[in-house]
Amino acid sequence: MAPLDPVAAEAGRGTPVPTVAAAPAVSSTRLPSCILRLLAIVLTLIAAIVMGAAKETITIDVNDYTLQGKAKSTYSSSFVYFIVANTLVCVYSAVCAGVSFLKQSNFALELPIALGDLVAVVFLFTGNAAAAAVEIVAQKGNGHFGWDKVCRYAEKFCDHLSAAIVLSTFAGVAYLLLLVLTMVALHKRSRWM
Repeated sequence: MAPLDPVAAEAGRGTPVPTVAAAPAVSSTRLPSCILRLLAIVLTLIAAIVMGAAKETITIDVNDYTLQGKAKSTYSSSFVYFIVANTLVCVYSAVCAGVSFLKQSNFALELPIALGDLVAVVFLFTGNAAAAAVEIVAQKGNGHFGWDKVCRYAEKFCDHLSAAIVLSTFAGVAYLLLLVLTMVALHKRSRWM
């Protein structure tokens, strides 16, 4: 039963006052969002470290000569972009997580954070694509250009590349799920405004 109008109650009339339903709590998406953001922080941090640390000294015996070289992730601009993109997304995620924990429910920040999350997804997937393209050439070579398979000589290096790309891809998927949760929360709230 609806509450009585205080003015009507004093006058002796017991007419109920219609009430407006409160907006649903968005806390149902808050915990999964926090978990996904923390997961993205961990995954992007590890991916950037693994890619940044990927290096190996290669020794190739050709006839009577022994050639030595280094395979290092920072020698490729695609891998450097991957490292920078993952580092930026990691820092952005940490800042957003800090703001989220300090300000429990600041609705004014939700749309800008959602747009930032979208930019983070773009950075992650473009970095992954760039790194994966170079890694595929390293694994399979390119007969048209006469490029040999680098991974034949630098297996540890290529394993680090693969691991970093997989971790960053999982971070990208976490961010996609985070965007879906944010859209659901914004949609629920817009229905009640």
